[in-house]
Amino acid sequence: MSLDSIEAKIGSIAPDFNLLATNGQYISLTEFRGKRNVVVFFIRETNCAQCRTHVAQLGKMYEQFREAGAEIIVILGEGKEKAKEYADGIGLPFPILCDPDRAIYHLYELEKYFLLFQRTASLVVDKSGIVRYLKRTTVPNVWLQESRELLGFILSLEEGQPVV
Repeated sequence: MSLDSIEAKIGSIAPDFNLLATNGQYISLTEFRGKRNVVVFFIRETNCAQCRTHVAQLGKMYEQFREAGAEIIVILGEGKEKAKEYADGIGLPFPILCDPDRAIYHLYELEKYFLLFQRTASLVVDKSGIVRYLKRTTVPNVWLQESRELLGFILSLEEGQPVV
């Protein structure tokens, strides 16, 4: 199966990736299988104020997510230096993964809308690698309230509550 034929949708296995992080290590989605739920957020652009606010909020809530059994992965469509500058500017407790050619954005169907507006997404992948939550948008305002929603969703997964 080619990467182009994998579709990220709720209830499906999340397409894997292996990307260079700002800490110099390569991180793959599958390394968390059987261990932790994973919140993945794709940053729209470095100049997106709403994305920056959302990522900063995820950083502030990082320990709460960890205590709830989750890891946070943030992906930026830039090289390592620009991603590191972005992460350091916010003071994040986790690395940002670099996708300079936006191949993983493409894999998750986040192409630019009308060739102008970069699509962004937030998803939760459970411990078995299944996408349980997925939100794609070109309107970044939706992220301003999402951090707490994501934490609640992670807690419901850990408590074994039905996932919608």
